[in-house]
Amino acid sequence: MFASGYTSGGETVTVRFRVLHRNGKPFLFLPDSKTTATRALDLYPAQSTKARIARRLLKSALRAGFAPGAKRLVTQIPKTGKFALFLSKAAGLTENNLPKFAVLAGNPKAPGRRFVFLLFDDAGNPVAVVKAGHEPDARLLIVHETAVLSTSLADAKGIPQVRHTFSSSQVEAFATDFISGQSPVGDVTSVLGKLFSSWLNPSEKIQLGELDAWITLGSSGSHDPLPPAVVALGKIEVTPTLMHGDFAPWNVKVEGARWTVLDWERGEISGVPGWDWMNFVIQPAIRVSREEAGATLARLETLFASPEFSSYAQRSSIAGHAHALTLAYLLYCIRVTRQTEGLQQISALLKLVEGKMAAGQTIQNPPGNHNLS
Repeated sequence: MFASGYTSGGETVTVRFRVLHRNGKPFLFLPDSKTTATRALDLYPAQSTKARIARRLLKSALRAGFAPGAKRLVTQIPKTGKFALFLSKAAGLTENNLPKFAVLAGNPKAPGRRFVFLLFDDAGNPVAVVKAGHEPDARLLIVHETAVLSTSLADAKGIPQVRHTFSSSQVEAFATDFISGQSPVGDVTSVLGKLFSSWLNPSEKIQLGELDAWITLGSSGSHDPLPPAVVALGKIEVTPTLMHGDFAPWNVKVEGARWTVLDWERGEISGVPGWDWMNFVIQPAIRVSREEAGATLARLETLFASPEFSSYAQRSSIAGHAHALTLAYLLYCIRVTRQTEGLQQISALLKLVEGKMAAGQTIQNPPGNHNLS
């Protein structure tokens, strides 16, 4: 990324990093400074308890001036390169004053690999985040994410604002303010009810089958036909929603009463109501807690029975369809996003939901009933 992201020639500045590796590949480039390196660890979205402990220990080591396992990297970056000037602008600095920055490198095996830059001001405070990509798939994802963030609903809560964009023959990028905070913990059902309700577009009504995500699900390769309950669901009329596509605790920052949702590369301006809420319950359960499918289904039943979800279901016109929507969501994970981590639990949960529906154990509540399951 460093080689392709900067124009060569002219005066250069020396940049020093301490590089952390994962599976033999560099994934986190830390500035060669105790203060900024410690703050840069906020880029690492530690999910499991083990990863959070490791990050905490590494922060302590960095404060003491150590970086166990890190390798040093020294590189020269042209000060007048277009991307370097973009970084200066995003950090609020004058031209030719390259900010200190850290870089989180995306999965090298995944298509559309992107890089996240955390930019610091002269005092060493994080001030902006830049997401950039230079491979064709990555550039398309950057353009898509920028479009979703720039055209979101006026009243939508928790959406970061795009401050600057960059496009060249080599790199596509956008910048937002740095968002501090921690991932949400505990029971946040009440907050999610308000957040997701603000993402609904009440001025629109559309059949589920006309939404892009639903169309993609229906045409997802040479799989078995969709279950009849999912096919029938495509004919109901709903209120579409801004959809994140991977709404999970590790993509949310909470500070006080402020929630900010990050990483919108899978976002849809008109998406399927309810799927983000299901994702928030299911993905941490299977990818972090590694719990059995039955326990995850119990979590979903608790959600569907809550007043908050019931109110949201009435607003979005999905009341009485929670289980069929869950079935469609799980099939989307398997057939479209092709989730590999936790696939066994996803498949097991799919069978449990199918069995529950076949046994007629779902409650189809009439409008106004707030005991939705």
